[in-house]
Amino acid sequence: MMKFKVFIILGLIITGSAVFAQSGSSYTRIGIGDLEFANSARRLGIGNLGISVADPDFISVINPAGIYRLKRTRIETGLDYNGVFTSNNNGSTYQGEGEFSGFNLAFPISNKYGIGAAIGIVPYSNVSYKLKEDITSGVETGQEYRIFYEGRGGLTKLYVASSYMLPFGLVAGASFDYYFGNLNYFSRTDFFNANILDAEYERTFSPKSLGGSFGLISPDMSELIGEKNISDFRIGIAASFISKLDADTVFVATSSIETDTIAKGTGTMDIPARFSAGVSFVLNSKFLFTLDYMFQQWSKYKLFEKTDPRLRDAMKLSGGFEYRPVREPGLTSWEQIIWRAGLSYEQTQYNVVNTGIDQFSVSGGFSYPLSIENTLDIGIQYSMRGKKEAGLFTENVIKLSVGLSLGDIWFLRQDK
Repeated sequence: MMKFKVFIILGLIITGSAVFAQSGSSYTRIGIGDLEFANSARRLGIGNLGISVADPDFISVINPAGIYRLKRTRIETGLDYNGVFTSNNNGSTYQGEGEFSGFNLAFPISNKYGIGAAIGIVPYSNVSYKLKEDITSGVETGQEYRIFYEGRGGLTKLYVASSYMLPFGLVAGASFDYYFGNLNYFSRTDFFNANILDAEYERTFSPKSLGGSFGLISPDMSELIGEKNISDFRIGIAASFISKLDADTVFVATSSIETDTIAKGTGTMDIPARFSAGVSFVLNSKFLFTLDYMFQQWSKYKLFEKTDPRLRDAMKLSGGFEYRPVREPGLTSWEQIIWRAGLSYEQTQYNVVNTGIDQFSVSGGFSYPLSIENTLDIGIQYSMRGKKEAGLFTENVIKLSVGLSLGDIWFLRQDK
């Protein structure tokens, strides 16, 4: 009965994700849009990364080695809401969007050998914007016009992962990844003069390719520190690679007279590899601390063999904190809540008008126990990025993530 209820809840979450409007950051016009790191409310709460964190109660997507500690079959899914306050020297506006944060299923195969397996589908990037621009200068009287820009879509990753404990407690993990998606860029020109025909243009890319992710997590090295209050001191590294994506493209022009497919063909999209490293430890058996670094060379991104001068190398540095009370008989649900907080600095991949767009974020959240193995996870992040100089704009982004982490004994093999 419990499993039946779980899938009803998951179905409501997945179908409910389709009712939200599509509008977000204007910077997502560039490249493949904003990059997704967290994929869960828990990761969002500790600063998005957590490369060296392996947990029996949560699924690690960013480092496949992190699933080795799972004790039960787990399902994680959720929804994200992004609210974007955009402002420049001419005014400000607010836009919001909701999106499905992914679905992940993981289960232990052998606790003795650290063998775990996971499968899931998560967003890799997100394109979502709506803009308009009035052109009233530099054109003849009567030919003034307004341009509407809209983009939607993104890249999605479908993965199958596994972990294994090597000698001396070193854990390795790997995943086989399949990337696919649609990137849609739409523009419409409305002339103020009714005698001039309006026009619409839409360009669509449909990339798809294979990839792989690899990760390592060190054994517990807390004895090397010599501090009895510190435990579970670990270092983790991870890398993900994507082979050249085949990017089918269609360019369509529409007017009040006809719709015409101007161009149709196939090219390639080159997405650079992502490298990450992190360290974590537990203090007094209750307090988890993390520090992580991520690098991705977006200056090497190519679409149809051409680089984009509006892209630069991306870097992210984040720190996180989690308080988890020790489980004891008699604790109330409120006394079992897991609390989180995080900070991050991100040198985003965007480089507009020779100006790099940096982002500063603060995050937090908690997990409320629904039962011994199941939690309702809440994460919230506030970010600031951009500048108003050189005709640019600033964005203040509030991201709210709501998820479920559910556990049960389904596939566990008993070691003899």
